[in-house]
Amino acid sequence: LRHLLWSSVVFYQTPGLEVTACVLLSTKAVYFVLHDGLRRYFSEPLQDFWHQKNTDYNNSPFHISQCFVLKLSDLQSVNVGLFDQHFRLTGSSPAQVVTCLTRDSYLTHCFLQHLMLVLSSLERTPSPEPVDKDFYSEFGSKTAGTLSGSAPRAPAASASFSLASHSW
Repeated sequence: LRHLLWSSVVFYQTPGLEVTACVLLSTKAVYFVLHDGLRRYFSEPLQDFWHQKNTDYNNSPFHISQCFVLKLSDLQSVNVGLFDQHFRLTGSSPAQVVTCLTRDSYLTHCFLQHLMLVLSSLERTPSPEPVDKDFYSEFGSKTAGTLSGSAPRAPAASASFSLASHSW
């Protein structure tokens, strides 16, 4: 878990419905743990487990909620709204488009900073430098005791990585 944020969210498929969610950012996905009130707006039938009503709901320490998951590998764009009051995460389908209405530029900024850190760490690839060879096996024969070839070279000191472009 990298970051946690409480926010109102609006899904592309239900634009008239704003619901409170706990937004959790991990190194693999963004999770939206939704308020129980959203359950009645889904058109597809949910499992019987989700329809169970806890008879002692107010006194129970266990509550069932729905969770929407947007994998970071599916994330195609992040758009920030006017005065940083909201941001939209867009996946590969309309079902993967979520707008977070933070109504607070600081909350938006913090979430986006953590998201950028996670995305940049995911996109780093190890440097394609060759495996370090033994000095004698690279420049000469161990049994002959003589060196052949050019002067010894130090291994490259720089590292490189690539970062796929994301639209911010």
